[in-house]
Amino acid sequence: MRFTLIFWIIIFVLGALVGERYGLPSFATGITDKGFERIEALFGQVSEPIPEADDASDNAAPEASNETRSQTAAASSDASSNDGLRINDAGLQIIKDSEGLRLDAYQAGGRWYIGYGHTRTARAGMTISETKAEQLLREDVRDAENGVKAAVIVPMNENQFSAMVSLAYNLGVGGFGRSTVLERINKGDYQGAADGFLNHNKAGGKVIEHLTHRREKERALFLA
Repeated sequence: MRFTLIFWIIIFVLGALVGERYGLPSFATGITDKGFERIEALFGQVSEPIPEADDASDNAAPEASNETRSQTAAASSDASSNDGLRINDAGLQIIKDSEGLRLDAYQAGGRWYIGYGHTRTARAGMTISETKAEQLLREDVRDAENGVKAAVIVPMNENQFSAMVSLAYNLGVGGFGRSTVLERINKGDYQGAADGFLNHNKAGGKVIEHLTHRREKERALFLA
């Protein structure tokens, strides 16, 4: 093997030094060509990639089990059935009754409000119509709608969705994300989720009467 390698290396070197442009005969050119092929073959065997150690996969992230993938796919499928939901009139009415309608801008807690608790574009001296107030409300509610859709991973009907949107509008999407309503419904406990509305009727650690009434309306709509 060693002699063969040395022989073909010599042929390779001669071919490289002389080359056809110096008049190397055709038979010699054939030999050098063959030398090139043999050298490549011999070095190819030596330079074969070293297989990775068997324990190289120890650091790889474990693949999800078939059960986990099935659960994820099922949850994704369930959530997709909620994509077309929008708050219904009953849910919107709970928000209207609770927030109250103010057509002139007012200040509370250092912020300006108008309409049904709209604050994003409210400013001092602003006045709007009732139609405009409802338009602003529906725009504001969209954030709560999207928040509920993103958080709930089980199927919802229109009333359940609308009740939770009213809750999310009041608590904020972040507050809804920490609610017992969301925790229970995502476990498939719909009755527990309905009862969970009643847990969110406090402010500053104290029970607030109007919040209690609102939660009762939302719970009733959820169960309707």
